[in-house]
Amino acid sequence: MQLAHHNRIVVGSLSIVALGLMALAGCTMVSDHLTAVRLTDENTVSCVKTCNDTFKGLYDDEQQRHVDAIGSCQALAGDAKSACLDAETLLHEANMVALSQGKIDCQNNCHRQGAGSGS
Repeated sequence: MQLAHHNRIVVGSLSIVALGLMALAGCTMVSDHLTAVRLTDENTVSCVKTCNDTFKGLYDDEQQRHVDAIGSCQALAGDAKSACLDAETLLHEANMVALSQGKIDCQNNCHRQGAGSGS
């Protein structure tokens, strides 16, 4: 029972990380010398909004995964319950840190797009 729960946590974590990487892939850096056109501030604002929206969804997904995992831990007894809750807390905190860093990286990529004169 505890191994199945652990596997579910690992799969959930990997899913969150995979979604975060896919979101980062959506914020593609484009250099000025490639396009010879400077991207406008509107594109940066749109990119940042896309990052924010994407990561809002990922944060919500992680929160729901965490609530579900806590519920599974609550079904256990004694030391197993305590160990499960401790492990889930650590996993949730690590996932939230990874998501926060992914959001920052995505936003930073938006600000790097079009940095130049475009001439």
